[in-house]
Amino acid sequence: MKKRSVFANLRVLFVRKKKKDSEMSVLSRKITQQGYQAKDLNTTARRKSVREKWQTRKEGRGRQSMGLGAEKDNRRKRAPFKLLLLTGILVAAGYFLTLGSWRTLFGDLLYFRVHEIEISGCVVTNAKELRKYADITYEMNMLTLQPGAIKERLERHPWVEQAKIRRIWPDGLLISIKEYRPQALVAHGEENGFQYLDGRGVLFATVASGQDLDFPVITGLDLVEAEIVKKQSLDAASTFLRLASQNNPNLPAQNISEIHFTPEGELIVYLVEHPFPIYFGKGEVEKKFSQLHRVLKVLYEKKKGKAIIEDVAFIRMDYQEDKVLVVRNHSG
Repeated sequence: MKKRSVFANLRVLFVRKKKKDSEMSVLSRKITQQGYQAKDLNTTARRKSVREKWQTRKEGRGRQSMGLGAEKDNRRKRAPFKLLLLTGILVAAGYFLTLGSWRTLFGDLLYFRVHEIEISGCVVTNAKELRKYADITYEMNMLTLQPGAIKERLERHPWVEQAKIRRIWPDGLLISIKEYRPQALVAHGEENGFQYLDGRGVLFATVASGQDLDFPVITGLDLVEAEIVKKQSLDAASTFLRLASQNNPNLPAQNISEIHFTPEGELIVYLVEHPFPIYFGKGEVEKKFSQLHRVLKVLYEKKKGKAIIEDVAFIRMDYQEDKVLVVRNHSG
């Protein structure tokens, strides 16, 4: 039994090998019939073309970029933590520089001492006076000085409406100021003297000896008790002066001598050349100013070589609705 088993196995191997050889012979016959030559059958390893090499490199780079992409993702995940850490460091550094020991350390360095101070915008005031008033010295340090505090001190000056402070590193200080522009003088009685009024109705500096007095004078406010009436009176005076400053030939600002207020707040105007009263009453200043402008244009006309306005005793702008009363002297 064992011998037949071995013989049978050998027969199977022999038959398979023979069958394989027959299949190869069929392939050989087929190649011969179709005209293939032995030289056409390349049995050696073929070299890769340039395109194939490029494709291989591209695939390699793709795999590499996938690896780099994963690394970038990891970096992105770590980025918020780094940003938070950097922010904390900057905040801590800013604290120590402005409030902590670093400020004290650098505050004593001569390199950061103020060497140049420039103040612009002075008309009535002067730079030396303002430096002294606001305690601005060359001993200040660029790191320790406080622009807000300097601005506040300067704006407490009676003539300074606005101040701007700018540090010019490493050792310069640039200060620009805006002064109030007076439009009138407000009389506060014999004891309190005069105070300047600007175009917005704001009272500022007290008139000192030798200062400009060539402005219209506002009187009677010291007799007005109610603060709201006083505020309304100042607003009315400011409006009248603003309209007069538009260089109207018949009613220029320089021709206004006095603006008087009664205790009730009624407005009365006096001109320089013709000091008769012009009663405005209360309210509607702009409307009444326009009416007065037209009335004065007629009154300045000459009749028989003499201007009509020379015989006027007073003018009432509050006579009736849309009517003006002009009263002449008996001699006229």
